[in-house]
This record gives sequence, structure tokens and C-alpha cells, in this order.
Amino acid sequence: MKWRCPQCGKPHDRNDPPCDNCGHHDFERAVVPGAPESDRESFVWSCVECGRQHQRNNPPCARCGHGTFEKQPLEYNDVDLSTRGYLDLIGRQELAAIGVLVGLLAIGALAITGIVTVPGLTPQGPPTVENVPGNATVADGLSLGDVETAYLEALNDRRGAAGSTTLERSETLDSLATYYNQHRVRAVYGDGSLPSKAELGESFDVQCSAKMYPLRPLQPNWTASASPRSLGETLATDRLADETDSFQRTASRTGIDMHYAPDGTLFVTQVIC
Repeated sequence: MKWRCPQCGKPHDRNDPPCDNCGHHDFERAVVPGAPESDRESFVWSCVECGRQHQRNNPPCARCGHGTFEKQPLEYNDVDLSTRGYLDLIGRQELAAIGVLVGLLAIGALAITGIVTVPGLTPQGPPTVENVPGNATVADGLSLGDVETAYLEALNDRRGAAGSTTLERSETLDSLATYYNQHRVRAVYGDGSLPSKAELGESFDVQCSAKMYPLRPLQPNWTASASPRSLGETLATDRLADETDSFQRTASRTGIDMHYAPDGTLFVTQVIC
């Protein structure tokens, strides 16, 4: 005595549905003559839309998503394995998922390289100030970058003589000093205003307790023949005598910005931490 599937007629040794031929969920008792495996008729369930064959009657179709199958005899001579590739075995839903994944990876790569902007992925540079009057790089023929370097060297000489630590420039603190200093210039010569402490904290990732020093502007009483070194030493000794004494003795990092205003005034902002 064996069990038989009433849907497709396939015999089974045990009452353990579903049928492994058609997926039917109920068996009936039947006496099935033991026939050689090669003589038994096998079936597949074919999608009426695209023809993809399935072992069970369990729509939707894995290739096209259609919801109707029809039972057909399994004919192995219809299968041309030499021409079937991996894409032939992947259904429409799988192809769509792969397409979405490839698209997300491409967007992520473009965002990381900065070609496209994606919040949270695209590297963000420091904020900038638009339409700042004056000159951020040159003051009456002198390179302000060279003046900043000379100023820091002279300031470190003073700090060393006083027993304080040497200050090293930080790119983040330089950006912070530039942002604040240019706002100072716009507030005096344009329509700008000074940024709040909360705005600075949100815009710059400063990993220390930083202190801002907006130093008194140097009025246009220095000559064009001044060298970057002489001007840097002047700023460190004469103009900053009282401010220098208040600098934190244990500070080790700094940011500096100098900006040449339209009337020749030199604005200097320094950040230390």
C-alpha cells in the first residue's frame, strides 16, 4: 500500500505532503504498481506568460511574476544547456534587486569622490564666506601666508622664553580663524555679521577646547617696504603684547588668518587650543 497524489498521480512511500512533483498538499491511499523509474511520467509546472518551468505549482513565476502555471510533461530534450547563462536562471525580481544594488554602489562611489553631492556621504569642506571686501592673500605686495608664518615663529620665540609650549598650526583651526576673520571684515565694510558660538561649533569639528582671539586691527601705518618677517615680528611683539600674555600656556595647536581690508587695515584672528 502506498500514497498517491490526487493532483498529478505520483506515488509516494509515505503520507508526507506536499507532493514533490506538483506541490499538492494532500495525499490519498492507493495501490501503485512498482514501475521502473524510467517509465514513470514526470511533470513540470510552466508559466503561461514566459514559459519558465517550476517544480511545484506555487506561483508567482520567479522570472516574470505571472500568477498562472500549467502542468506539462517534462521533456529533457527541450533543454539546451549549451546556450543558457546565469541571467537565464535569474528572475525579474532578482534582476531588479541587482540593478538597484549596482546603482546604489555607483552613487556611493561618486559621492565619496565628490563628483555628486549626497548628504552623509560626500566629504564636506569647511564653510566659506562670500563677497569679502579686500584681499585674503596679499597686503600691499606682501604675501599674507608668509606674514602668518613669520608671526607664528616670532610668537613661539616669545612663548618659549616665557616657558609656554610651542604652537603648531592646525588646518581645522586655520579654517575656523579664516571664517571668523572674514566675517569681521564683512561686518565692518559690508553687510555681514559675526557668527555665533553655536554656528561655529556646528560648522567646524574642533577636537579640543578652542579659544578665539580676534586681535585689534593693524591700522595702515606700516610701509610697503616692510618684509613678511619684520611685519610678523611687529605683530608678535608690539601689537599683541597684552593679548599674548593671556594665551594659554599649555596650548599646543593654533589657527591664524590675516586679511587686508580695502582701506589698508590688517585684520588678524587667531584660534588656539
